[in-house]
Amino acid sequence: MYDLETERAADEIRRLNAKRVLVQLPDGLRPGGLTLAKELRELTGSEVILSGDSCYGACDLALTQADAVGADLIIHYGHSPMLQAPGTPVLYIEARVDFDAEALIAQAQPHVKDWATIGLTATVQHIHKLEEVAESLRKAGHDAIIGTAGGRVVHDGQVLGCDYTSAQNIKDSVDGYLYIGAGVFHPIGLSIATGRPVVKANPYTMTAEPLDDREVTRTAMKRMAAIEAAKGATRFAVIVSLKPGQLQLEAALAIQRRLEKAGKEATVIVLDEVGPIQLGNFTEAEAFVETACPRIALDGIADIQKPVLTPAEALVALGE
Repeated sequence: MYDLETERAADEIRRLNAKRVLVQLPDGLRPGGLTLAKELRELTGSEVILSGDSCYGACDLALTQADAVGADLIIHYGHSPMLQAPGTPVLYIEARVDFDAEALIAQAQPHVKDWATIGLTATVQHIHKLEEVAESLRKAGHDAIIGTAGGRVVHDGQVLGCDYTSAQNIKDSVDGYLYIGAGVFHPIGLSIATGRPVVKANPYTMTAEPLDDREVTRTAMKRMAAIEAAKGATRFAVIVSLKPGQLQLEAALAIQRRLEKAGKEATVIVLDEVGPIQLGNFTEAEAFVETACPRIALDGIADIQKPVLTPAEALVALGE
């Protein structure tokens, strides 16, 4: 299903004369990880090592692991290029997935029939199909627009959990958005970021349905509840992730200063993985502000009953 571009990966290994390669895979690709490693070994004769640590996004490069094992190349699967840090070279392979655009649009059509102009968005796995989707919509009598890339996204129409720039660029020109991908996290973020209705078209199940407004409302209510709870907190922990694309120490220190100016106690904590075990041990904290991925706060952290805010939410809690 996924295009793992093993020949391209092998070409890059040979081009760099990489003797040892570290491969990063997101969870969805790990069931085939051993087969991929074997194929790359057979194609190149190089040592291929799989990273078993997190691979949440392009921001989550295994630079420390690569240094530790002496890798000559990191092959990072499942995300679009974001970082090229000094040191170990990085090859991003997006693991794209094909689907029948006309068949998927046929499923979406009843839900978008009243929209004259439709904005198109997708995760990187399906971004190469957006022009084909747009053409199918135009044949059905709609105008279809794909927003220009910007911010952290490199492809027109692409959305990330932390960046909806391509969709926001066209929000005043569309009646709603057709999102190509699985899950509800990106559609909810898309709706919140643009204020427009969203239809989800899933290319894995070949089904389509409108995003339930109640899901957006629930998310907004949860965020407001977290902000209200944090207003009464006096001791804050400000979280800094050490993941290369999430490291925002200066932003965290700025938040710390603003909390202290408002009469709060604030301490900065640095860590690689932001999770319930790591945060749960800091029992003195009454609220957390995390400067890493906004998805951490928006999804919530299991077993952490204290408010976890984004920096913007922290400022709202302070009345700014």
